[in-house]
Amino acid sequence: MTAARVLDAARERFRRGGRAALPEGVVRDEVVASWERSPAGPTDPAFVGHHDGGPLVAAADAVLHRFARENTGSGWSVAFVGDDGVVRVRYDTDPALGELLDAAGFVPGHRCDEATVGTTAAAVAGHEHRTVCVDGPEHLHPAWRVLRDAAAPVVGGAIVLVAHAEDAAPPAVARLLADAVADHDERDRRRRVLAVHDAMSALRAEGVPWVVAATGDETWLGREVAGLPDDDRRTLGDTLTACVLLDETGGPRHLDLPSGTCAEVDLREIRGEDGELFGAVLAGGPVAVHAGAGRVSVAAREARRRQGSHVAPTARRDFAADLRRDPSSGSEEARRRATQELFGPYDRMRRDATATLGRRRHLLLVGETGVGKRTLARERFLALFPRGTSTTVDCSGPADDLRLDPAGADAHLVLLDQVHALTPVAARRLDEALRPLTAMPGRVVVVGCLDSSAVDAGRPYGLLLRHFHDTVRVPALRHRTDELAGIAQAVLRSMSGGRSLRLSHQVVRVLEGYAWPGNIAELEDVLRYVVARKPVGIVQPPDLPALCFTSAPRLTMLETAQADAIIHALYETRGNRYKAAAMLGIARSSLYRKIDAFGISYIA
Repeated sequence: MTAARVLDAARERFRRGGRAALPEGVVRDEVVASWERSPAGPTDPAFVGHHDGGPLVAAADAVLHRFARENTGSGWSVAFVGDDGVVRVRYDTDPALGELLDAAGFVPGHRCDEATVGTTAAAVAGHEHRTVCVDGPEHLHPAWRVLRDAAAPVVGGAIVLVAHAEDAAPPAVARLLADAVADHDERDRRRRVLAVHDAMSALRAEGVPWVVAATGDETWLGREVAGLPDDDRRTLGDTLTACVLLDETGGPRHLDLPSGTCAEVDLREIRGEDGELFGAVLAGGPVAVHAGAGRVSVAAREARRRQGSHVAPTARRDFAADLRRDPSSGSEEARRRATQELFGPYDRMRRDATATLGRRRHLLLVGETGVGKRTLARERFLALFPRGTSTTVDCSGPADDLRLDPAGADAHLVLLDQVHALTPVAARRLDEALRPLTAMPGRVVVVGCLDSSAVDAGRPYGLLLRHFHDTVRVPALRHRTDELAGIAQAVLRSMSGGRSLRLSHQVVRVLEGYAWPGNIAELEDVLRYVVARKPVGIVQPPDLPALCFTSAPRLTMLETAQADAIIHALYETRGNRYKAAAMLGIARSSLYRKIDAFGISYIA
């Protein structure tokens, strides 16, 4: 009996009786351990998307591409698989072998971990922390039994060498490739560090007082920034981190620091000689440094204007008062900057959440039911840490079900859902479970989801508030009118299963006019109703449920403030909507929608 037949028989014995049914010494211990961790019925890999894996994936791509180019016809495929089991890079030297891997789902962007396809060399190498080889019959997934793969672990994943089961897949080659990837990554890191050092030195030579640089997961502070109060230093770092992660570098910005200092900063990209983006640098200083003799800067005027802005007016507003003043480009710029935050609350919230999670600080998300707090937390976490893992805890369940078991990944998200539903006993047990996790700086990130209607620190969840560093409020769907069309189309696309189904402009206008008290959860219910009744085609208003045509309630405080700003801008521009949109810093289409939604009359 051949070795392949012996392994086939052993695998079937294991399926029926487990480890005890296996003959002694027939199957290696590490393979049996992988069989035990794998599901009873392996499934096809799921597509999870192509995420930017950072410098390590770039290093693996460069090394493996060069190897495949220099070894054409060797009969091997080489790949990089992340710690999360997602295939990041793959190169083939044999088209026939590439077709077999495509059929097995071993394709970039697909998750091929033990929980999905069962035993693979990458999964075993990750657990054993050494180079391993897995032969065809040792695989549980049928599509993998005609393949042989070797894997060598690197920080953040594994380098995999795949061959046909009848050919050799030398583990030594996988180890050499892994070492080459590690060396390439280290050289790239040195280049990034030198580029950051040169950028910071050049800014200091120009006399810029505050300099903060960031590249990858590392942040550098200039001498003057290091001497600032902790909260001010954290705000500068968070601003830089959020702008880098959201790709919003370029142009000056105004910051109000927690200490009360007003600052002007400029965000610049750091690029190498070949144009490769290494990171970004924040350069600036307090307003007084940038105000010339006898002049007041735009930021100073803005700071002066904002002082006392929380005090409500005591008299009726004169919207035509500014018409009797000389126009000031500085005041227009300041107003545009302020109104951009007024009309884009979700963008501001997204930046704040990204900055907090990017610093690996624990975050409390507060918002109405159904606004997408869980989705936001998972989406931002995966964007920041593509190889991270997560655990979701349903705080509304029994106290005995509140278990926290973070995996050994570089970053792990603990998502506490419905924190407001905790009972006193459950809150105490969860507090005890969180203590050792929050004591691990940088590895575990805790995010709590709290309904705004249940905010009360006296409730049982108040015991957990000491574990969180920041609070971010997620705006309701009715405050995201400009994004509603895109959100609805994305939800519809996920529900339609690839069918041709889209929303008409009339339907978008109807959706924008509805108040959405149930937020995104209610939007999903409405679109589920539409998909069930109209499988393909263009969705028209008659296809919507009757509730979408009910009248909206009176304006909220935020909507009242937005309407107030629009009326003011229209008065200043004498009814010119083009100029009013430019003054407010929003698109003309957004202005037109809000004028209709708020019922603002014609102003000339």
